[in-house]
Amino acid sequence: MATLDQFREFLVSDLGFKAHQINDGDGSGVATTVEGLDEKAAFLVSTSVGNCYAAFKHEGSATLSESEANRYKALSILMPNGPAAYCVIEVAGHLRIYLVEKGNEIHDEMKDWDDVRDAEDMVRELKPDVVKGLQQWAQKTLHTENSLSRFVQLMKGCWQDIWDIENKRNDWIFDEFTRFLFIKLNEDAKPSGGFTTAKLKSYCEQNKHMGDKAAQNFINNLFDDLKGHHPEVFTDENERVLSKAATVERVIARLEGINLKDTQGDVLGRAFEIMLSDTFKGKDLGQFFTPREIVAFMLDLARDNPDGPALDIEKSERFLDACAGSGGFLIATYEDVYKHALSNGVEPRKKDQLLKRLGQETFFACEIEEKAARLGKLNMIVHAVNAQNAQWLHQNYLYNEEYGGLKPLIEYEVDFGEGKRKQQIGPDSIDLVLTNPPFGKSVKTEGILLDYQFGHEVKVFKSKGRPPEKRPKNSQDSEVLFIEHYLRVLKPGGKLLIVLPDGVLSNATAKPVRDYMREHAIIKAVISLPSETFASTGTSIPTNVVYLQKKRPGDVQGDIFMARADYVGRRANGDPLKENDLPFILEKFREWQTGTLELPEEDNE
Repeated sequence: MATLDQFREFLVSDLGFKAHQINDGDGSGVATTVEGLDEKAAFLVSTSVGNCYAAFKHEGSATLSESEANRYKALSILMPNGPAAYCVIEVAGHLRIYLVEKGNEIHDEMKDWDDVRDAEDMVRELKPDVVKGLQQWAQKTLHTENSLSRFVQLMKGCWQDIWDIENKRNDWIFDEFTRFLFIKLNEDAKPSGGFTTAKLKSYCEQNKHMGDKAAQNFINNLFDDLKGHHPEVFTDENERVLSKAATVERVIARLEGINLKDTQGDVLGRAFEIMLSDTFKGKDLGQFFTPREIVAFMLDLARDNPDGPALDIEKSERFLDACAGSGGFLIATYEDVYKHALSNGVEPRKKDQLLKRLGQETFFACEIEEKAARLGKLNMIVHAVNAQNAQWLHQNYLYNEEYGGLKPLIEYEVDFGEGKRKQQIGPDSIDLVLTNPPFGKSVKTEGILLDYQFGHEVKVFKSKGRPPEKRPKNSQDSEVLFIEHYLRVLKPGGKLLIVLPDGVLSNATAKPVRDYMREHAIIKAVISLPSETFASTGTSIPTNVVYLQKKRPGDVQGDIFMARADYVGRRANGDPLKENDLPFILEKFREWQTGTLELPEEDNE
């Protein structure tokens, strides 16, 4: 564990650099900013040869995604005085170092990092054609990442176009809007896609006899092609794009200038979140998104090894979110597994096997809201390694308007190209659950309630010979049923990280639920979140991240890690906030896990 401040001292004390060669941009020396961008390096380590190290501090999250790392590497390349040999990033009190030319992360200890002479040699070895290629990659990466505001404006513009012309309700516009985006993504994956004004005009010119229906036929021909590629998403063969010709023309004209398949990282997902947060207010948005700061924090808590994946695909471990919404937890875990297990140095044949396992056998999700489920599948197309992996993932993302994910044993059929077969989510089958269930949503479906201890009561009769009878309660809060469900489907030793309202942990009426958790799980951690964490999605009640591990034979409850976050990296309205206690809490949790956490002595005076 080390910080940039410690690294700055180490550069002089051990690696042979001079203090004046460490430039933070505040005084004389090499600038630490890229022209035209707001970001700056914490400092540059430069000699007469060029930039040896570019150092950055990653804030706002306790994890570093691949797209975020790429951005820092791109900044390192475009710094004044040429590309740096190494990019160093502080993430939640840990230093990550990348070899800029090859882009790979180096896992050597800091004492083994290149000293001044070796680093200078690395800079000298950067040939002009290599530098040019690196700069082109960096410009493309930064351009794509900087297009977030443009994406947001494009999406809002499309939404407004549909609203202006069609004059329909938001839910109708949402359905139509997502159809357009799915079509656009499908066409952008082709060398010469059809989502262009030129092709629309050509089709309409050839079919003048259709009048305004020509444009509708054109977009629905594209939609039919999409449905053929993703029948697992579009199960109704009669589903159509319903917009008028003027809407089709305007949306195509607005979107044709950008390729959605070329977006890096989570640009499209972030733009979609921002756009929807301005459109769906209050509780309407809660079904779609969990703030990414919370997602990243919970994923990090689940890691046994801070530098390893949260889910071990080599051991065929399986993930579930039974109220998945737009798929935020699933996608974050999917990308995490790919980054750690598949992104570098895997033999091709083994990589193909692991990719197959990644898409077919590792990730499972359920959802009761159709719009959220469709958005989740759209997200999968954007984030999956390839189209085939997205198709596999889609088949394990289940939408059911009656029970969602609340069914003790869910059996369904899949076809991954080798014929139909059964797939199931059942007891003792899952290794990791990351989830944010809906709060206080009353479940009244008798068929669900009878399946759960907290959903029914047992009536015992006085008359001899009459057996006890299960009777459903009038209703039960969904989060209570999800706790029982997850502890049932987890394997012994499996992990559940769940967002729960304060009431489950403190109300007297919820004591049976707490007793159930203690009976079936080890309570590892409880982290209290500020009440405004989910305010932008219509929930202002105090909430907690609760980390449970399903008991194995002989497991005994020990100490519980408890913490309170006053800031989580975003304001009540959803805007980003620099203050974020989650990285510090994560650091202390890891110290607690390893037995190195030092607690302040109690004042007994």
